[in-house]
Amino acid sequence: MHPRHAPLFAAVLLAGAPAGALAAPEQLYQGNVGTARVVMALTADKAEVSGQYFYLTSRLDIDLAGSIQGQTLDLQSRVTGDKLHLVRNGDTLNGTLVTAKARRLPVLLRPAGAPAGLPADLPPKLSAYERWHLTGLQFTAQQAETRNGKTIRWYREPLSGIRLFRIERGYPGAAMAAVNHALARNQWQDVSAWFACTGYEGGPGIDVAEAQTPWLGANHVSYVWNASWSCAGAAHPDFGTTGYSYDMRTGRELRLDDLLHFGPTPVPAESSDAWYSYRSKRFAPAVVALLKRYHPSEMTAPAKGDEDGCDYSDPEVWNFPGWALSEKGLWLGAYFARVQRACDAPDWAILPWSALGPHAGEAP
Repeated sequence: MHPRHAPLFAAVLLAGAPAGALAAPEQLYQGNVGTARVVMALTADKAEVSGQYFYLTSRLDIDLAGSIQGQTLDLQSRVTGDKLHLVRNGDTLNGTLVTAKARRLPVLLRPAGAPAGLPADLPPKLSAYERWHLTGLQFTAQQAETRNGKTIRWYREPLSGIRLFRIERGYPGAAMAAVNHALARNQWQDVSAWFACTGYEGGPGIDVAEAQTPWLGANHVSYVWNASWSCAGAAHPDFGTTGYSYDMRTGRELRLDDLLHFGPTPVPAESSDAWYSYRSKRFAPAVVALLKRYHPSEMTAPAKGDEDGCDYSDPEVWNFPGWALSEKGLWLGAYFARVQRACDAPDWAILPWSALGPHAGEAP
């Protein structure tokens, strides 16, 4: 799992529409609260209005909810306590923001056009509001590292602190270019998720968001992303571990089904009904059998009545595991229901390269 599952809200207000007709077509607003520049997005459903805004100095989302009567909108943030009283005048919104400390600031908002100064390599499915989060930002190059004749360099986004590496030497040039493009997209997606997750006190809601040291194999590169977060409005705090792996001969991102598949027929198309059936009825039981072969003690079911025990012999926890590659082989991360999330992603659950067969393309 990953904090990009955290909500990346995008809501809108149709400027200039008659009262009561505020609705769907997306339109964002930019302007000022006092002297500070902001971007705001709102959506209305009959007499109710909701949305979010952020200051360009911090980029963290601030939630909004309230009511609309005629040309007047009254909104409040449950995170910061900010209260907004806005009046629509043509295609603009103006009014007042009152902070939780009773400071009053004038507000003037106009419809936002397309954001300028966007970085390269953005994920293609970001909304217009999410793209506004990233306007004018760039990565800062940091230290380079060389291991086994392969060189990587870390890059950091200063506002969020999100870091990720790029590959500079040790693999074919075309493959490095393709993988670096994918890594940049991953990093911008993680930056976007960081801005969208505001904590209950108004600060960042993501506590941890970092990549482990990548494994640089002869033909593969793989890394694990660890994150924990508590976003305001979410039901509970959460955490997750996600692996990313690439074939450095082709530059292609790998799927788990590329490396580990069972049965004489091809794996069904991902996310199809047949694929879900394959994962639960064939894939997960076969994974359990393999893990029992290589890790028999860890795969022993807990004793009866041990409700806190982690039952790794249950195929259900292996239906959709996290995964990554390493010198030792293929690591699989079990996924448990919330009450047993502490059992997630055990570090011992590794299948050696020899278990994957010669098609895996990495010497054991």
